[in-house]
Amino acid sequence: MKSMIAPILLVATALLQSMGLFPYHGDGITLAGQLLFPILFALLAMYLSTKGTPGAFATVHLVILIAAAILLLLSLVGMNMTLPQLYPTMILYYVAFLLAAVECGLRIAGMPKKRRPRDREEISDSETTV
Repeated sequence: MKSMIAPILLVATALLQSMGLFPYHGDGITLAGQLLFPILFALLAMYLSTKGTPGAFATVHLVILIAAAILLLLSLVGMNMTLPQLYPTMILYYVAFLLAAVECGLRIAGMPKKRRPRDREEISDSETTV
């Protein structure tokens, strides 16, 4: 469960930033892409976290979790107009999107490898063709 927190925080940051940017560019297709791709990467990362090897790249995932929490905090501080330079900004959006893509890539890299038979004797009869 703890491996699913970082993608959720990254998606929340990306969604907040993209919804804040929509009034400035007003393009619905751009907004749909800005909403769809972080959600897609986060869902894939969350799905693969249930299938992958436990503890693979644990330190990097922890760093991404801390960065995701900081990005969401910066977005909320900017959204409350404490620092208006932080909301809306494309820099925080792209950093959150990049971290979601890296998280997804690390989940793919942490998948267990398929074992290949070394000798012909290890191949079962059902796998051979006549």
